[in-house]
Amino acid sequence: MRKMRRYRDFLIEELADAEIEETLSYLQVSLEEYQKDGYGDVLYIAYETAIKAQGGAREFARKTHSNPQDVANALSNKDETLIANIIAQLPATQCEISETEKLQTVKT
Repeated sequence: MRKMRRYRDFLIEELADAEIEETLSYLQVSLEEYQKDGYGDVLYIAYETAIKAQGGAREFARKTHSNPQDVANALSNKDETLIANIIAQLPATQCEISETEKLQTVKT
């Protein structure tokens, strides 16, 4: 009998085995969906999943040449605007983020 598991566990396993570019693509799609529908919780879950799959905030930051403190702060604060800004700045994502969202991050 096949053992059932949660989709998130499956996704973490798949992204952990994948190249970082696949994880960045996953985050790019998540950001695009967030920009369309505004569901910050979904963006946070995608960000958290990607970071966990890549070995934690420090390892994710190393692989993406990001600031580890920014990666960890966005994760711990659950701030979807900050998460959106971080994802938009990741290499190879080529995401567009509105000036309004950038300004919201600066004000907080």
